[in-house]
Amino acid sequence: MKRLIGMAADFYIAHKRTVILWFVAILSGAMVFKGLMQQPQILRDRAEIAALEKKTEDERDRQAEIDDLSTKVNTDEYIERIASEKLGLVKSNAKIFLDISDED
Repeated sequence: MKRLIGMAADFYIAHKRTVILWFVAILSGAMVFKGLMQQPQILRDRAEIAALEKKTEDERDRQAEIDDLSTKVNTDEYIERIASEKLGLVKSNAKIFLDISDED
């Protein structure tokens, strides 16, 4: 066993530069291979991030609309408009005009 270790040590000493070069080449190749194998996952994650950013922007727009509507809901004008459009109600002093023409 000692002889085998001694032979390996002698080989390493004699070919130190070549051994280090091969080690670096194999390590670099393994790193490149690992990076290439992760590429599909990276692309899927980027697509998911883009979709989530779009959804976030849509939700921000929706929230702005809700905030805008919430300020309008409590006004008298909005209440009167909804009462007339949705419920068919009119003010007691309002003038009502009926269209009796036969035009369709």
